[in-house]
Amino acid sequence: MEAMRTHLAARGLDPARYRGVFVSDDSVTFALWNLSGQMVGYQTYRPDRPKAHDGDPREQRYFTFVSRYGARTPELAVWGLETAQAGSPLFLCEGVFDACKLHSLGLSCVATLGSDPKPLRQWLACLPQLTVAVCDGDAAGRKLAKFANQVVYLPEGKDAGDLAEQDLRNALASYL
Repeated sequence: MEAMRTHLAARGLDPARYRGVFVSDDSVTFALWNLSGQMVGYQTYRPDRPKAHDGDPREQRYFTFVSRYGARTPELAVWGLETAQAGSPLFLCEGVFDACKLHSLGLSCVATLGSDPKPLRQWLACLPQLTVAVCDGDAAGRKLAKFANQVVYLPEGKDAGDLAEQDLRNALASYL
């Protein structure tokens, strides 16, 4: 388990900082919460697995399960909601490790668990605070821009989790 904790630290994640992070020898599982504070799913990360798997999706690097209402509407689920601070901008990132990097800068940030979080559209539009999408430097990442009031575009081929702290600070300078 120590090797996994070292790997997570290198990616900017301190499991003790968050509720619902479960670390084992070969994986880490992140509890996902809805806007009422209920656990509604999980994402498991296995760094030694392939990004995609032709068979069982549970065998790939990231596997996400989110419960559904009546099998039609996806449950609203994000990761990192416990960092939200009233009156502060809420940053949106695609992934957990991206959000951790923003948390380390003292920013409120949620991982939308993808670049096109359509089920979250209405909720995000109703928030009483500024939302800022931190878009990965690729075509998929730029989709997140349409879900926020403001946008920060990262360099081509980079996401927040890839950037050195100073580079991320530079990209977010107007918010720090």
